[in-house]
Amino acid sequence: MARKFIQRLLPQPDRIRNNRSLRWLGPAIHDPNLWRLNRRSVAGAVAVGAFFAFILPFAQFLAAGITAVSLRVNLPVAVTSTLITNPLTFGPWYYLAYKIGALITGRPGEDRVPQAVQPVAGGWWDGVVANLDQVLAMGTPLIVGLALLAVVSAMVGYFLVHLLWRIPAYLRLRRLRRKGARPV
Repeated sequence: MARKFIQRLLPQPDRIRNNRSLRWLGPAIHDPNLWRLNRRSVAGAVAVGAFFAFILPFAQFLAAGITAVSLRVNLPVAVTSTLITNPLTFGPWYYLAYKIGALITGRPGEDRVPQAVQPVAGGWWDGVVANLDQVLAMGTPLIVGLALLAVVSAMVGYFLVHLLWRIPAYLRLRRLRRKGARPV
């Protein structure tokens, strides 16, 4: 049931094939695997999207899209999965990544997040430059934490999709066994 709902939301391959603005992508965009909703394609797409959600603070859609095309996994799911980090969740995720990175790198002295960058007379950017040492102190723990979150979220997303995809089949088989019927 959810599969049919998702398929209605996806663009039709014919509309994509005939779209003038996408012609420059050539035959790569017409690969049917980019639009199929099967376990392998969706699981791979969720993993790609989750990975790039944490690795790149910008151009996530582009990186996930290019990777989805090269790995031949569901393109819309990969791009949508990058929305794990969005303007509403960006702060908490990055704070968690910083805390994890500080724990892994063993920098308890740097375990405090710098104060918010205050604008100075020249504007917001001058405030960043004035507080650059505080911002750079976050660098290594933040990068380590983001890399770990990217890998773990990609793996969890991949295996979770595989697990959730099998639940309806398991329930159907269980129902058949209760009725005494043999599965085909």
